[in-house]
Amino acid sequence: MSRYYVVRRTKEKDEEFAVIDALSLDEVNAIFKVRYKDFKETMQKGEAFFIFQVNEPLTFDENHQVVFPKGRMAMIHKLS
Repeated sequence: MSRYYVVRRTKEKDEEFAVIDALSLDEVNAIFKVRYKDFKETMQKGEAFFIFQVNEPLTFDENHQVVFPKGRMAMIHKLS
């Protein structure tokens, strides 16, 4: 079992949203879609969720944007 970060991106900043334990990126993506369905449905244009495995501490730059770690990532976003 591995741990995965879920980071929420809004117009203002990125923030750690959740940490989910799962066996794979596909599994955590499915868990996210069920567990956080309400958040996904109320996303505003330009908002996104990024999901990636915890390999190192989560860091943000001076503009409050996540510094993406190496490795696979899933993204859920609203275009319009």
